[in-house]
Amino acid sequence: MDEPAGGPAKSVEAYVTLDGSRVLELIRPERGGSPNLSVAEAVVEPGQSTRRHLHRRSDEVYYILEGKGTVTLGAKGYEVEPGSCLLLPAGSVHSVRCDGPEALRILCLCAPPYTHDQTIFAD
Repeated sequence: MDEPAGGPAKSVEAYVTLDGSRVLELIRPERGGSPNLSVAEAVVEPGQSTRRHLHRRSDEVYYILEGKGTVTLGAKGYEVEPGSCLLLPAGSVHSVRCDGPEALRILCLCAPPYTHDQTIFAD
């Protein structure tokens, strides 16, 4: 690869994922990225929560860019704010809630890359 994968977020169309967050997939294998990793920005609006779910194969790292919220992993909630970083292992049930007055923006890294068919809902 002679050029970096990715590019400006404005070049990517956002969509709502199965769990209810709005996502911009910034780096994906299909867009010239690594077959081992995907990178996305997820947004959860104030007062909203994602559905409790797990990813069968993907470890997921959340790095909080903006906003305040709670990430629930299993039965335990963890308060997050800008600069918080959490590892959500493959197979772990989790959800995200935006607790603040502004949207919760999360940089999400998945290895192997996120795919819809590997998401299973726990509720």
